[in-house]
Amino acid sequence: MNVGAWVAGYLQTRTFINTRGLGSYPDDLCPLGARRIDLAGIPRVASAYVWGSGEPSVLVLHGWGTDSTTMTAVVDAAVANGESALCFDAPGHGVSPGSRATMREYAHATLEMLQRFPSIRTVVAHSMSSIAAASALARSDGANVCSLLLLAPTCSLAGVIDRWAAQRGLSSAVVNRIHRELRRRDGVQVPHWDVRTLGVPASVRVRILHDPTDDVVPIEDAHLIAVEVGAQVHESTGGHHRIISSDEMRTALSHLLRDRACLRPTRR
Repeated sequence: MNVGAWVAGYLQTRTFINTRGLGSYPDDLCPLGARRIDLAGIPRVASAYVWGSGEPSVLVLHGWGTDSTTMTAVVDAAVANGESALCFDAPGHGVSPGSRATMREYAHATLEMLQRFPSIRTVVAHSMSSIAAASALARSDGANVCSLLLLAPTCSLAGVIDRWAAQRGLSSAVVNRIHRELRRRDGVQVPHWDVRTLGVPASVRVRILHDPTDDVVPIEDAHLIAVEVGAQVHESTGGHHRIISSDEMRTALSHLLRDRACLRPTRR
């Protein structure tokens, strides 16, 4: 056994799954204009927030290492279109407890939201939450979601790890150890987390926005997803983060929400 690679891989995994780079926790205050919904039975997610007067019809997912407050522009756009938007802080993010998380935890929490709020018809996901969204949609038998908007999406967790490791000059032995440690924590192999193979239902219309100049997630990830799900990649501005508040985002979301092919069900 390469003890050095084993130790380095373990420590690097802890760094990779750290969701609080600044070590800070925001105050647990209900966002302006929202109403809080207390939740039970979702590990490390105690509540969600809903904007708008009706049952939530748009689920908005934040990226890794951020929280729901970063998705305000998407919430505002949904409400401006007459919809109600639901956000939550993923495990280990925002007001949710903990400082580390795995993709499985985020995907499970997302699935719980779809099952508890069958009024959700559209999902908007930024960056790594695209993987959580794809997993939840694939597992949500009978879900009523009919459209998915991906903003600067990551295609796979393995790709994210490869880029992250390359930036740090990590050896292949250390990367292999990271994969093994994540499997131990998550219960599944890292390659499982791939939008292309998770199985987004064919009934879900997918629209993808990505900035060609994105220096966090390359636009090639968007093209890889598009080929598999039968979608087109629409170029946007704003880089990796400001794409969330771009005019292109507002236009894309409005187009998806104007399609009334799916009728909203009543909440169970």
